[in-house]
Amino acid sequence: MSKNGSITSFFKPVAKTSGNLPPPPPPPHIESQVRASRTPSPLPQLLSSPPAPTPVVRSRDAVIQASEDEDDDFISSDDDLPSLFSKPSGAKIVPVPARKETNNLCATPRAKRTALAMFSSPLTIMPKHKYDIQALLKHAEADNALEESEQRMASIMGYESADEDDPMQEHQLPQQPANNQKKVPVSLHVTMMDVFSDAEGSQDEGHREKLLRAVKRTEATVHRKEWHFFDQPLPDAMSIEARSPFPSAAARGAWAFLAPAKGRAELFEDGLPYHIQAKMQSVPDDIFLWVLDEAPLTKTRKLREEYLRLLGVCPDHVGRLVDDQVISQLFRNVGASERSLSSSPQTSRGSADHQRDSPTTAQRDWAPLRTVLLLSAELSQGLTIQSLTRSVAILLRLGMDSLVREDLAIEKEFQDALFALVGAVSRDDWDSFCGDVCMSLYSLVDDASLRWDSVSSIPSMGARLIDLRRRLAIVFVFDDPQRARARPEDNFSMRAVIDRLEADEFIVDRHLTDYYELAALVELLGVATADGCPPVGGCPEAVKQYNSEVDEVTRRIKIMWSSIHEQGAAFASRLDARVNLKDFERKLEHAVRTRPPPRTDIFDIDPREEEESQRPRQQHFLQKFLAKGRPPKTP
Repeated sequence: MSKNGSITSFFKPVAKTSGNLPPPPPPPHIESQVRASRTPSPLPQLLSSPPAPTPVVRSRDAVIQASEDEDDDFISSDDDLPSLFSKPSGAKIVPVPARKETNNLCATPRAKRTALAMFSSPLTIMPKHKYDIQALLKHAEADNALEESEQRMASIMGYESADEDDPMQEHQLPQQPANNQKKVPVSLHVTMMDVFSDAEGSQDEGHREKLLRAVKRTEATVHRKEWHFFDQPLPDAMSIEARSPFPSAAARGAWAFLAPAKGRAELFEDGLPYHIQAKMQSVPDDIFLWVLDEAPLTKTRKLREEYLRLLGVCPDHVGRLVDDQVISQLFRNVGASERSLSSSPQTSRGSADHQRDSPTTAQRDWAPLRTVLLLSAELSQGLTIQSLTRSVAILLRLGMDSLVREDLAIEKEFQDALFALVGAVSRDDWDSFCGDVCMSLYSLVDDASLRWDSVSSIPSMGARLIDLRRRLAIVFVFDDPQRARARPEDNFSMRAVIDRLEADEFIVDRHLTDYYELAALVELLGVATADGCPPVGGCPEAVKQYNSEVDEVTRRIKIMWSSIHEQGAAFASRLDARVNLKDFERKLEHAVRTRPPPRTDIFDIDPREEEESQRPRQQHFLQKFLAKGRPPKTP
């Protein structure tokens, strides 16, 4: 380079003269500019400015098309606008199909906007179950097993499988099994295994085991003990062939008109035997006993009522002929079990049935039982003390059956019969009567829940029924039948209740306690306590001692209540026990105690005791304050 050369020549690139190497590629931005310079522009008109529009001048009298008075088609004025968006050179025009116009005037116009359909993503995995012949066979077997389990449950409950094609069978009453065969009770666990049976390898197979484990943790498989007064098979005495024939040989003299069988029922319905007996009192004993057996079994209401009227005007026959065997036979004819009628403790004592074998209330006609209850109330005034004791003992056994609590008509007639029978007992025989009745029930069952059912069936309809109810509860609470032969005031005390609460039956154990039995014991304790038998005379020391004993019982009841942990509605027995304990606690505080308990502060200090200790100081302060306002005494 010469010394006088330009300085810019120093920065010029110098070409390399090395081998056959290709030239280096240009940078990306330079290459994109080169490609853009070589590609012709598709819209050259957009880069150039459009020509200015030429204004259109219309005359004043010109007619504007598409006005309100014209029916011509609207003519667009797009031609007057500049060609801003002209067709690109070389572009292919695709014709748009014309919209079809409908000439139907009644057709609904299409909406201008249409909803956009939401399509699922193509990446979403949607598995489709593919069943082969083996899987289909397993599902078919599962369906068959489910259907068989439903039929088995229907047969257990006494229902026959109804024909699907006959809709009239849906509302039919359950029928008695053939030949009175006794169904074998099936546990709830086995039934659930049948109902929730799934095919092997199915998706719901694991859910069944979880469900069964959850059920085991609850009280779904635990039932309250029940007592059944009746046998399931219908008694043979209900059939006409098994009834005793009419004693035609006894129909003599004034009663000879009853000898012919034809028209005998009509004569009874007309009331002719009733009027003859009301005047003459000469009905034969055999005819009396026949009417007594026939009254509960007859189907005609009018005839049944006339039988009851005739028996009601036979007090002498009732006292001579109606004994313990006759009373037991009356209940046996309507289906009472031998265990319910047995008077021997060895054959009747035991626990209750845990499951009902078959439905009874839906299949039986309870008119015979109601007739026997009406007979008991009608004949009560003529019964001896032994017959009265036997009748009341049988009725209290009937009261343990849930039928008395479920049927309101039977419950009312049951209570009326009890009221009439108890009212017929003389005052001299009352203590022995209560002792015999309580002994009969005490030797029958051991379960507190069943004993409470018997006590709760006694209505509070009079002083005698209330006294019998309390004596029976005292016998069950203190487990001593001899306490029923004396007045409750003579053999009950709060100190005895405190000692009884130390027994194992009243100790709450989370795993061993039967809460149904505990709830029943608390109910019995509440009836046995009644008013608590407070001391008579108003002695302050005796009243204070009595209230302290009541407070001790209340404290123990609170401890029992706090020891029971609530676990929801799945454990109904625990909720019942807690409710009964809380109710008994409130009864002790507001009904048994001579006065309500004092309200204590947060430190459990009795305000009355604090007031008693501060009273002398307060009196001294008040006297000192009043002395300041008095004038001084003059000597």
